[in-house]
Amino acid sequence: MFPIRILILAKEQAARQERLGLKSNKAKEKKARRLEERAAMDAICAKVDAANKLDDPLAAFPAFKKYDRNGTQMKKVMLTVFKHNHGAYQFFREALQFEIDETSPSMSGCCGDDCSYEILSRRTKHGEASAGHTHGGGHCGGCCH
Repeated sequence: MFPIRILILAKEQAARQERLGLKSNKAKEKKARRLEERAAMDAICAKVDAANKLDDPLAAFPAFKKYDRNGTQMKKVMLTVFKHNHGAYQFFREALQFEIDETSPSMSGCCGDDCSYEILSRRTKHGEASAGHTHGGGHCGGCCH
């Protein structure tokens, strides 16, 4: 019963302080923290609004200008993935349908199993049209692709 009496007295004292306009330091700290968080959120929202109003957000970065992908006439897309990165390896092989490229060290035989990476590739629509292109000399090495 004693702890309940203390709790009731503490609540009465807090209510009395509130009526008199007195606030504890804890309440002041909470209010200051809320004001800081609100100011930080307002600053972030202002930045987002300013970015949304830009016509071309990448205008300052010419390297990232939109390009005509069909105009590049890429025959295949290639990437390098580490063998020990099983998640990435599985993602590119299964989800994105990449295959081990003929220039990969494991396929060309230059390194065998000593190499820690694989070169994966996937033909584009433009590359599928020229898939019948072959060389009499075997491994191309990317001389005409």
